[in-house]
Amino acid sequence: MLLRFQVTNHASLREEQELSLVAADRHAERAEARTPNGDVRAVPVCAVYGTNASGKSNVIDAVGWMRRAVLSSFRHWDPSGGVPRRPFVLRDDAAAHPSSFAVDFVLGGVHHQFGFSVNDDRVTEEWLYYYPEGRQRRLYERGDDGAVTFGRWLTGRRKLIAELLRPNSLYLSVAAAQGHEQLGEVYRWFRSGLRMATDRDFSQRLDHTVRLCQADGGRQGTPVMAMLRFADLGVSGLDIKEWDEAVLEDHKRITEALREALGDKVRVQEESKRRVRVEHRTDEGVFPLDLRDESSGTRTWIGLVGPVVTTLADGGVLCVDELDARLHPYLVDALVGMFQSRDINRAGAQLVFSTHEAALLGRNVRTELFRDQVWFTEKDPRTLATRLFPMTEFSVRDSTDNLEKRYLGGRYGAVPYLDDELLRDMVAAFRHGGVNEAGKAAEAVEGRASGAA
Repeated sequence: MLLRFQVTNHASLREEQELSLVAADRHAERAEARTPNGDVRAVPVCAVYGTNASGKSNVIDAVGWMRRAVLSSFRHWDPSGGVPRRPFVLRDDAAAHPSSFAVDFVLGGVHHQFGFSVNDDRVTEEWLYYYPEGRQRRLYERGDDGAVTFGRWLTGRRKLIAELLRPNSLYLSVAAAQGHEQLGEVYRWFRSGLRMATDRDFSQRLDHTVRLCQADGGRQGTPVMAMLRFADLGVSGLDIKEWDEAVLEDHKRITEALREALGDKVRVQEESKRRVRVEHRTDEGVFPLDLRDESSGTRTWIGLVGPVVTTLADGGVLCVDELDARLHPYLVDALVGMFQSRDINRAGAQLVFSTHEAALLGRNVRTELFRDQVWFTEKDPRTLATRLFPMTEFSVRDSTDNLEKRYLGGRYGAVPYLDDELLRDMVAAFRHGGVNEAGKAAEAVEGRASGAA
C-alpha cells in the first residue's frame, strides 16, 4: 500500500512535490484500504491531469526512477560512473542541487518510510524508518559523509554490508544483494509491490502477460483470457512460441554493435523473450496475426493485462503513464473501475496514472472518481518547473459538482491557454500566402542541396 510519494529536483519537478494517496473523505463504495493503526485510509485510484509538457509524466517517471535506483544501483550502475539521474536542468546551477525521493508505504501491516538524495556523483543521504505501534523507529540513516548509522531494530550483517557500499549505490540495494532478510522484504516491495507501465517497459510487460497466460495453459475463463476478451478487440487467444536462437543472437549482436558505436547510454528496445501472435476466431477458423500487425490499442491492452491481473490479485501499486493513450474511453473507464471496485479489488491494489481523459471526471462513466483522487500539474511560467496540486485545494462537492465540466472550464487550472491573438496572426499569414511562400523557400533549399549532392 502506497501512502505518499515525495520528489525534489527530478526532470521538470524543481521544488518538493508530494503525491498523497491518503483519503480525505470516506466513500464506502470504493475499495479503500485501512492503514495499520486505522487512523487513515488509502485510496485505490489516483489520477494526475495536466496539459501537454506540464510534467505529469515526470511524476510517474520519478516513481519509476526511484524504483530503478533501488533495484539497480548496486548491481548495474557503473561503479565509477556516478549517478544516472535526471535533474531539473532549466537553471544555471543544476548540478549543485541534489535530487531527493521519499516514499511512505505499508509492508507486512507496518508503516515504513524510505528515502534518499543523490547528486551527479553519489548518494548524499539515505534513510529507512518504520512505525510499529505507530511510533517511529530508525532502521538506518546514511549521511553526507557516507557513514551509516544503525538503529537497534535493524539486525543482521549490517556493518559488513556497509563495507561493500559504494558512493553511488544505495545501502538497501547492497543489503538485498547480500541476502539481508529484513531489508530484503523492503527491496521486494519495490520489485514486486510497485509496478510500472510506460512506453519504455512494454517488452517486459508483454512477457508478464505471456507468463501468466502460459501458467494458465491459455484456458478460457482464466483472468488473463477474461481480460483479453473483455476489451472487445476480437481476440480469442494468444499463440506463444519461443524465438529461434538465431533470431535472439541477431538481436543481441545488433544491440551490442549499437551500444559500441553510440555508447552505453543508448536505449535499445528489448525484444520480447517469446514470439507472440494474436488469435482471431471467425466462422472459417482461428487465424493468428503477429503482434506487430495488430492495432496500437490491442498491443497496449495486451501489455497491460499482465500487470493489471497480478496487481489486482496480489495487491501492490501499478503506475501507468498516459493510461488513455491508444485505448477507448470506455475501456479506460472499465479498467479504473476494476481498481475502484470493492468486489474486484480485494487485495488493496492501487492504480496511479496520468491522463488527459476528462470524461473520467464526468457523470457519463461507470466509475466515479472523487475529489481526493484527482491531482493536477501546471508549469510555473517563470521557471517552467512543475507544480503538483490536488483537487482538494478547491471547494468541491463530490455529489453535486460536475467535475469534468468544471475542469474543462478551467476552474482547477491545468488546462492549456490557447492565445486567440496568435491564432489571428496565423489566419492572417494564411491569407497573405505565408505558408505557400514558406513552402516555396523550403523547396528551393532542398533543390540546391540536391544539386550540390
